[in-house]
Amino acid sequence: MENQQKVWNNIAEEWQKFKETPSELSQQFLKSCTGKVLDLGSGTGRHLTKINNGKMYLIDFSEEMINLAKKKATKLKIPAEFIVADISKELPFQDNFFDYAISISAIHCLQPQNHKKTISELYRVMKPKSKVLIGVWNFKSKRFNQKKGKEKMIKWTDKGERYYYLFEEEEIHNLFKSVGFKIVSTHNSEMMINFIVEK
Repeated sequence: MENQQKVWNNIAEEWQKFKETPSELSQQFLKSCTGKVLDLGSGTGRHLTKINNGKMYLIDFSEEMINLAKKKATKLKIPAEFIVADISKELPFQDNFFDYAISISAIHCLQPQNHKKTISELYRVMKPKSKVLIGVWNFKSKRFNQKKGKEKMIKWTDKGERYYYLFEEEEIHNLFKSVGFKIVSTHNSEMMINFIVEK
């Protein structure tokens, strides 16, 4: 498998144009956020928004994507912190640090052996009663051939192949519940499994 960090660095500029606007669900969720808000696997910062009495923290393993997110924040005059780090490793934050978090189309970029560690770390850095919006690709979507399995390599023009793991709803819900999160609500689309959890 190609080095995924390199692939995402290579496609960062094009990805920003392709993924510029957050979903309606993400926008509604972010409007309710206050305090310290984590964007886990933030990409180029499409979820950047002014937080009432607070600030966003964006973390991604692609330096190029974080650089584009910084430019966006400067242009929009949005206070934010930016961290280049692998979300499948220990997160560089104290326990019980964040009031809210969002992670859209990020956890499905990790291989299965890293899922639980990532979700456990997310649980650790969230405050009690905090809420998190999660979105991952749905294995049962018509877009995918289920007979070809849950792990996919998907090309981005000639700049490399991106790794994706396709989740089933019960599977991803159980992962979050296994570390202590409670499922608050589900908001699935044909393509995405979307849900809100509470610590």
